[in-house]
This record gives sequence, structure tokens and C-alpha cells, in this order.
Amino acid sequence: MTAFFAILVLLGPSFAQTQLVGPSGTVNAVGISSDLGQEYLGSQQVSNTSSNTSTSFVVRNGSQLELNGQRYQFTGANCYYLMQKAADNSTRSQVTDALKAAKDLGLTVIRTWAFNDGPNSSFPLQTQPGQLDARVFREGLDYVVSQAAAFGLQLILTLTNYYADYGGMQQYVVWANATGTVQQFYTDSTIQAQYKDYMTAIILRKNTFTGVVYRDDPTILAWDIANEPSNPGDDSGDILQSWLESASSYVKSVDSNHLVYAGLSGLFGISTPDLIQINSNITYNWLPYTSIPYDTACNGNDYARNIATPDIDLASLHLYPPIRPHWTEDLRNQIQAVLGVAEAAGRPLVVDEFNIQRPIRHRNEGLQLIHGMLQNSSSSVAGSCIWMIASPTYPDYDGFQIFPTEASTALPQPRLGRSLQEQAAINAQNSYFRNFDALLSCVQRRNQQQPPEGPWPYLDGWNVTLSIIRSAAAAFNSSSAYNIDVTN
Repeated sequence: MTAFFAILVLLGPSFAQTQLVGPSGTVNAVGISSDLGQEYLGSQQVSNTSSNTSTSFVVRNGSQLELNGQRYQFTGANCYYLMQKAADNSTRSQVTDALKAAKDLGLTVIRTWAFNDGPNSSFPLQTQPGQLDARVFREGLDYVVSQAAAFGLQLILTLTNYYADYGGMQQYVVWANATGTVQQFYTDSTIQAQYKDYMTAIILRKNTFTGVVYRDDPTILAWDIANEPSNPGDDSGDILQSWLESASSYVKSVDSNHLVYAGLSGLFGISTPDLIQINSNITYNWLPYTSIPYDTACNGNDYARNIATPDIDLASLHLYPPIRPHWTEDLRNQIQAVLGVAEAAGRPLVVDEFNIQRPIRHRNEGLQLIHGMLQNSSSSVAGSCIWMIASPTYPDYDGFQIFPTEASTALPQPRLGRSLQEQAAINAQNSYFRNFDALLSCVQRRNQQQPPEGPWPYLDGWNVTLSIIRSAAAAFNSSSAYNIDVTN
């Protein structure tokens, strides 16, 4: 059977009623192969009609979010690892640590990965195209959704990734053709059939802990169809735009209850030429390793057009501003420009990733600016999710993590992220000659030592960081209908 009409799921006998859908709009009748313990699918018509009569779903009404007729706003955090760590009994405590920390800070939403693809991932959910691991589904994602409900939190579930972390788009292309580029993910009909099958498998999943189908569960706030999608080399933006239209429309055809959006970085394109210059304010991650002047329109995004996609409910923005002269002014201009474009498109804005690396003094200055602009904006701001909250036992891989402790000296220190060889490739220089290993050792040592006198910029002010987050959560929550029972 082809990927268009079949999906293969690793399941035990207790999962005989699971239903999955192919991109042609057919839901498959389930038959169990007793010797393989796997489900095979044939076809019937699928409906996007929910069996849930609850009105407790957050909906978009013009450029605002509403819940039961009242305005809805939220302050949240990212924690990408929840499903993976939940699937491993030895690390499951890192899940409840993060959820409890979010609750204690007054946060109401967590954005997390609902994908983990390929044989090279730890505890992958999708081991091969259309082949899903029943245990990871049950002990991983089902558990996370049920625990979020227990803590009174809602989830944004991200379904794939532009980057190779956790598989994502690159893994789909590797499965199809090891030499393909990301453009193949957006344009290849077989790959898109596989991805639509996967999205439907998640949306129509019946939670083994709660008994509620994901499509019917208000614990889920929104589906994020891709984290930071891009199509480098296409300054027209047409390929990514076409994919956004197709993928968002498909999700809406399967699930009419939930919000749908894409986790965009906020890169402007050719439809707003005067705003392209602002792209450099967003994040250093978009700067390629080249010495020539770089035009960010070449990333294939066109933000104003992307967020106006008919079945996209939210305008999203990712902010990791580099610390440089006039950086706060640049950050303010960036946010103001995005607010204006979102308002013109009639979309509520969600800053669903943002943070500033240490020194913490700069981080706190940036967080106050971002939260202040969102709270005081006359535009329709829906919410924000800081990157990222984590258990104190989880390594700080990127220097952006928020840990639930007031004791700054107990914080995990940023981890050395690159090897000597990786840094050499990035710099196109001989990092051995530049003594890069000694440099990293020195940085690590100084991050772990408190100087005998004076402030320590990498630690001092941590309690202020937590205070800023709590205050932002309280401000948004006081004007929102967030305080609902999302359990079923």
C-alpha cells in the first residue's frame, strides 16, 4: 500500500480502535496483524466534526482570541523535550518539574514538540514514514497531554521542525531521497502525503490516560504546523506560502476545534520591501557563514503574506536579539513593525519564542521591554512563550533556559555546544591554531565561579528574571478568561 492510502503503526492489541487518516481525506478502517502487532489501513470518509459538545475551546474572533465569549490572553513557555523525556522512565521527573515550574510562575501555556522522527533520535515517535511507536505515543505524548491537563495548563503542539533536531523536515526528505533539500519537503507529493498522515495520526489520537481524542481536547490550545519553516534561495516566497496554505487547510479539514498556525521567525519578504531591513534585528541565527552582504529575503519567508494565510489563526514571532549598540531600540522597532503587520492582517500576535542570553542584566532588560510592549500594545496581542523552562536537572544547552529556582548558584551552567571540528567548519578557520579548546575551558570555568568581589554578570539578577516572568503572567492573566478547567 502507498503512503497516500496507508499508514503503519506499531501497536499492542489494546490499541485496536485507533484511527488514522490519509491526506486524501480518507480515514482507515483498522485491521490488526496478530503476528506483527501492527495496524493496516483501508479507507472511509473522514469528518472533521467533533464529538465534544464543550464550548471550552479558544477561538479566534477577528484579531483577538476568545474563550466562551471573553477575551483570552496567555503567558507561557517552551519546553521542547516533554514527550521524549516522558517516554523514558528515568527522566520522566523532568516533565513534571517543568510543568510544576510553569504553574508556580503563573504561566498557563506550554509549547512543546509533538514529533520525534527517525532512527537516530532517542525515543522516536515516528521510526519510519507512517510507523509510530505505540509506547512513545502512550508513555510520551499521551502522558504529557494528561499531565498538562492535571496542572491546569494548555499546550501548543508543534508537528515538525525546519531544523534537523528531532528529525523534522530533513528526516522526511532523507526517507524519500538522501540527497534532497528542504524544498523537496514542501513540494514532493509523497513527502507531503506522509506528513499529512502523521498530522492526522496525532490529531485523531485517543489519549490512553484521559480517553479523550486530541481533536476534542481543550487542553490543546493550538497546532503549530512547523517550527521556523524556511525555503532558502526562494526570494519570491511562493513555495513556502503555497505549503502554508495547503498544510493549514488540511489540519482545519481534520480538526475544526483548534487554532492552527506556523511558528514563524517573523522574516519579512518582498511583499513588504521597506521592512526587510528589520530582519537582521530578529536573531543572529539567520546570519549565514559568509563574508558577503546577506539579504534575508533569500530565506524564502514573506511574513506579511504568510500570516494572512486563510487557515492560519495566529501571527507568530521568534525573538533572540543580539546584544550590540542600540539593540533595545532595534528590538523595539522590530516588535512595533510586527504588531502593525499582524494588525493589518487581522491576526492576534503570539511571540512564541523569545529570550536573551546572559549576562542576565541584558536578559532582564530585554524581557522587560518585550513584556512591556506586549502588555501595553493597543494591537491584539494573544500571548507569549519564553524559551525555555526546564527542570534543574536538564542541561542548559543554549544558555536560554529558565530554571525554577531563586538560588542562582544552583543553576546549571550553559553547556559547551560545539566540538573543535564543528567550530572550525563554522568559522572556516583553523580553530586548533586559535586554541579554541582552551577558550571554551576558560569560558566554562568563569561561568562556574563567583568572583571574590563585585557583581557576577552571568548569575546576578536571576531572581529578577523570575520576577519579570511572574509579573507578566499576572498582568495577562488578570485580563484573560484563562482560568478554565481544561480537564475532561
